[in-house]
Amino acid sequence: MTYTPPEQPSQGGYQPAGQQPAPSAPGYQPAPGYQPAGGYQPADAYQGGYGAPASTSKKLSLWGLILGISSIVVPIFLNAIAGAVLSGIGIAKEPQGKTMAIWGLVLSILGLIWAFIFWPIVFVGIIFAAVAPYATTGY
Repeated sequence: MTYTPPEQPSQGGYQPAGQQPAPSAPGYQPAPGYQPAGGYQPADAYQGGYGAPASTSKKLSLWGLILGISSIVVPIFLNAIAGAVLSGIGIAKEPQGKTMAIWGLVLSILGLIWAFIFWPIVFVGIIFAAVAPYATTGY
């Protein structure tokens, strides 16, 4: 009695009976000049499977970093919030600019904290400057 191994499924995916294997199947070499009909693309032509391919640009990460730096230099809440949002999107969608996006997020958070410290000090200074002449004269 001889052992016959079960038939292995092909590596190229589903193939109806009587058809040639897909050009991407291992060990298969199409005839010279063979062009698949109907716009068929082998499985190797797809990159990354489902979803959109990862972006190669660094625009969001760069803008997040710029706004993060500006939120420290000019403590405006809008700079810090916009820098944090753009950096967060850059972390998620731009793997090439991930380091810039992380730094942008860190600087935006520090800029937001700095804005919460800076503006109360400015307002208290303005109030003291407005009240100081009246405090010395007694009026």
